[in-house]
Amino acid sequence: MKFIHTADWHLGKLFYGEYLTEEQEWLLKNQFLPLIDEEKPDVILLAGDVYDRSVPPAEAVELFDEMISEITGKRKIPFIVISGNHDSAERLSFASRILRGTGLFLCGDLYHTLAPVILKDDDGEVAFAPRPDAEPGKVREALSTDVHTHEEAERALSDFLLRQMGHAARKIAIAHEFVAGGSASDSERPLSIGGTDLISADIFAPYNYTALGHLHGPQQAGGKENVRYSGSLLKYSFSEAAQKKGVIVGEIDGAGQVGTKFTSLAPRHEVRAIKGFFDDLIKGESEDFLMAELLDEGPVIDAMARLRQKYPRMMTIQSHRRMNSGSGERSFDLMKKVDPLD
Repeated sequence: MKFIHTADWHLGKLFYGEYLTEEQEWLLKNQFLPLIDEEKPDVILLAGDVYDRSVPPAEAVELFDEMISEITGKRKIPFIVISGNHDSAERLSFASRILRGTGLFLCGDLYHTLAPVILKDDDGEVAFAPRPDAEPGKVREALSTDVHTHEEAERALSDFLLRQMGHAARKIAIAHEFVAGGSASDSERPLSIGGTDLISADIFAPYNYTALGHLHGPQQAGGKENVRYSGSLLKYSFSEAAQKKGVIVGEIDGAGQVGTKFTSLAPRHEVRAIKGFFDDLIKGESEDFLMAELLDEGPVIDAMARLRQKYPRMMTIQSHRRMNSGSGERSFDLMKKVDPLD
């Protein structure tokens, strides 16, 4: 069975005051959908953070609706979606029970989604364990169990789902968590305060593969070959400028062995940092989202407005200009007459 693992779409993302919905739409329609048509997966897994906030803008909801129509409607591919810490679990779960019959599995609210998704291929059943983001208190209430930490909650959710899977030989988990040892970025909202959100990769030992969301850089988790983050859809901060963005294409065989490959997706406009003296930078031009690091020691008047004439998506400027401190003594004479020009 072939699958595509993606995560952290953050539809409706605000980037330095500008919505990225058009950039996301371009990437999904011109890169992601063609990849689906090329790879022809049996299922697509979206591991949380569909939207960037719990009440997303209408354009973001419309875009996700269109992607659902393309995947499950036109292509008839099962689509398993879990909620992340940016999503509203209850809103994402709307009509989830009736939509399961169409191949769309929206797993947000624990009360409506605490069940594995069973799909079949020529080798038999593959059981998918959707584990949406949930605070320990919600897990404690939903399962009527005594858990207090994120790790305890994840173990309880895993045990509950594994019992329902019965004797299914092949198991794939879908989770939105911060696995200890992972490399974070500036654009990720912490799951909790003080590092209590960290969990061990050993929780996922019973599964043949674990599709993770939350961390925006594609990477293995906890040194486990088959516990992976696919990374975010686009670069959502300048700390991610060096990261490659894309999805993981994987295949699980009849014996439960999983092979994966990371496939890059090229955005319409890159996110980059440029560095140099103002007089040198003003000679260039680009349509990318940029951060400029100015090396000038003296002040540059109206640098942002002038750079945006050449770089319309210049988002922020950093300056290394030296600051001179004065003695604090008055260095001007209020009684001195000056002309209006001065």
